[in-house]
Amino acid sequence: MRWQQLLLLLLVCGATATLFAVLTAQDPADHLVFATWGTPTEIESFQRLIDHYNTSRRPRHTVVLSHIDQVSYTERLLVRAAARSMPDVIHLDRKDVPLFVHRRLLEDLTSVIEADSAFSLEEFLPALLPGCTVEGRFYGVPHNFSTFVLYYNRDHFDAEGLADPDSTWTWDTFLEAARRLTRRTPRGEILRYGCMVYTIPFIMIQQFGGRILNERMDSCIIASPEAAAALRFALDLAEKHGVTWSVLSQNLNWDDMFAGGRCSMIANGRWAAAWYQRSMPQGALEVAPLPRGILRRGALVNHLITVASQSTKKQQAWAFTRFLTSETAQRMINDDGANIPALRSVVLSDAFLHHASTPALDNAVFLTELPHSAVWPVVQGPYLTGHTLLSEIELAMRHITLGQASPEQALATMEVNVNRAIAHQRYRPEPASFVGSLPFYFSCGLLVLAMQVLYRRKRRRHHGQ
Repeated sequence: MRWQQLLLLLLVCGATATLFAVLTAQDPADHLVFATWGTPTEIESFQRLIDHYNTSRRPRHTVVLSHIDQVSYTERLLVRAAARSMPDVIHLDRKDVPLFVHRRLLEDLTSVIEADSAFSLEEFLPALLPGCTVEGRFYGVPHNFSTFVLYYNRDHFDAEGLADPDSTWTWDTFLEAARRLTRRTPRGEILRYGCMVYTIPFIMIQQFGGRILNERMDSCIIASPEAAAALRFALDLAEKHGVTWSVLSQNLNWDDMFAGGRCSMIANGRWAAAWYQRSMPQGALEVAPLPRGILRRGALVNHLITVASQSTKKQQAWAFTRFLTSETAQRMINDDGANIPALRSVVLSDAFLHHASTPALDNAVFLTELPHSAVWPVVQGPYLTGHTLLSEIELAMRHITLGQASPEQALATMEVNVNRAIAHQRYRPEPASFVGSLPFYFSCGLLVLAMQVLYRRKRRRHHGQ
């Protein structure tokens, strides 16, 4: 009976392992998976691209869309990487590239690009190309981008006798305009706020001469007088000057506030233009460069198409990447109006500069801001995710607003917390093979013990008979 039980146990284990392998294995004839995030409009745009590709190119592997929520996009991809289930082609933000390269999750495309005589990086805006590289190697191809601009309500400016903002504006100029644009009731209740710029605290820190990470991006150095001054200015807009709402006001949607005429100036990207245009009176919407601090520094969102190193369909993944960055696909992206295409032939044409969705808008401002712009919110390096930096800066701003810490104290605490996160990720040991590890031997011991218990119980039952 002992060997019969052992054989039965081995058969059960083998069947379970086989079933698990079948359920989790990727079929070689399966789809090519493309992962992205975005609003419903952006997802519809990508789905149209995929449908066009599948229909017109008839690829060997049909492309399917994997939509991941933007808030948890990076973290979800890292979880899928740990489970060896990465998508084949990944729409990735420039800020995340060093982290993914450090973890060896992206395919080095340098040799692929060099070998493809029909593909040329010179067709893209030059300012976007450095964002595709790590240590001189290409890990992605530019797809779309946006700089941050200052959207403003021209009707409000005209009513207050204010000149249109331009590249000479400083934050002091901005504050003075925001004061004049803010409207109150006789009781002091706010009817209209002058501005909202909480979207760009990291850029403001850099404008004031501060830094978030060091040159090697392996240490946070945000605790500086320059960074504290930038944060104090941003928070004083609400707490001291009353020209914007507090960071604690969770129930206010800034896009709705601006589009509805209850805010006169807002820092945002191209994706907001069509929504503002539809919601505001004709001729009211316009854009200008962001105000400057000690330095003129804008904000750049740079999105790439990358290929997962785990993909078993790299040739097909490159073919789809080529399509997404082709003139056909880039014109489709431009037509949707939410993003700015990366291809020079499209972005420098009237199709973008005089876009049908925003015909009266000075779309050239998005391009003139490009040479002065840094990655938004900041390049995080190989050891951080955006969630860490954004959550820490939001926590610092809350502590300052609630009077729990000065800007200097809050940033010093943030620096310690971020460096702790960097140290944890930097020295995180590589996962060891299960076979031969302590859990493996422990599992084997439990198996032997269980067999012994079964054997002894069976033997006692036999002698009892």
